[in-house]
Amino acid sequence: MKRPAAIALGVAVLMTAAPTWAQHAGHGGGQKPPAVRPATCLQPDAQPSPLCAETPTAAFDADGRLWLTWAQDGHVYVAHAAGANTPFAAPARITPAPLELDINGENRPKAAVAPNGDVYVTFTAKGKKKFTGAVYFSRSLDGGKSFSAPRLVSDESDPGSQRFDIIKVGQDGRITIAWLDKRDLFAAQKAGQDYRGSALYYAVSDDRGATFKPNRLGAHYSCECCRVAMDFAPDGLPVMVWRHVFRPSFRDHAVMKLNADGTPGMMTRLSEDNWHIEACPHHGPSLSIAPDGTQHVTWFTDGDGRKGVFYARSDDGGKTFGAPMGFGSVDNQAQHPSVLQAGSQVHITWKEFSGTHDEVYVMTSADRGQTWSAPLRVAATVDASDHPFLITDGGWVYVSWGTSLEGWRLFKFAPVQGGRAE
Repeated sequence: MKRPAAIALGVAVLMTAAPTWAQHAGHGGGQKPPAVRPATCLQPDAQPSPLCAETPTAAFDADGRLWLTWAQDGHVYVAHAAGANTPFAAPARITPAPLELDINGENRPKAAVAPNGDVYVTFTAKGKKKFTGAVYFSRSLDGGKSFSAPRLVSDESDPGSQRFDIIKVGQDGRITIAWLDKRDLFAAQKAGQDYRGSALYYAVSDDRGATFKPNRLGAHYSCECCRVAMDFAPDGLPVMVWRHVFRPSFRDHAVMKLNADGTPGMMTRLSEDNWHIEACPHHGPSLSIAPDGTQHVTWFTDGDGRKGVFYARSDDGGKTFGAPMGFGSVDNQAQHPSVLQAGSQVHITWKEFSGTHDEVYVMTSADRGQTWSAPLRVAATVDASDHPFLITDGGWVYVSWGTSLEGWRLFKFAPVQGGRAE
């Protein structure tokens, strides 16, 4: 496996002050061991608090405010802070009544903040059938003080085939939600026909979430259990990366940019890993697009062609990708990588299991992903942990990571070089 070449780089590693809360995803990706939470969180009248959070998902908005979305006792909550080192305001509850939420490392409540300050939230509730769900959407037009009643994103007559949603809002305010959908699988099964996996679907709103255009089929034969990644190209159009089921049954990744009219564009196979598995990997990709259009992607595979976590980039808008670069330790089960282009640099984080600890590593490239700094360990835990994610407030890059014992933490590790992050 090719390893990143080391380059000289000074990186400061700090931990911001933050309350302790519980998060758990387990070493196996989608499996969740029992939560380790404070005793007060186990009481029926436990107050909504980051201290009691499940699947906390953090993001900064354009003004540097920190937003946290989480699940707790069947409800979804959103809270915000003025910055990384400031306390959270009282959370807003999104769900009027408790729901059986579908929450794990790959499928989690999340918020996207528009340039005008609107806050949009999606989450998934479990469906009537096993391994199905329904994606819900809620919006705040007052900066996160109050939210609309959640409503279904699906336009099916009997919604219940969606899971693993992703939401993004562009600089033009247009909202795009994508998810994995089994409606075509169910139709094929009813007709006695074969169908590989599920499908990628999406919906778009150009009126601040008041309405959504009809659901569109992005691609047949997606893997049914890995999160979708999305970012915007320089022209403002969404680009999606997902694990696809290529013939005969290879669960590798595909990339697609939507056309200006909202229709699906050309699908590109990211790499030929040839991972043949009749099961759910629970291991989705990560995507970050630079202002010049360079697409940076990370993923995990256990294929015949390659094994481990990998990075690749496209310099032609996703039409072709360079040779995948392996990183991390295969022996230590490197997994769940996240990539972020910020200013003039590209950053990657991932976690490994040493045999006794889950450990989070980072590395940075100052030349568009050609060479990389040596991996740097920034955190560890002896119990279950969530996936690590990279986020930025435009001045610094942070690793967001939740663990059962230490709670959610935010690690400030690299300043944004060459301008604010995109």
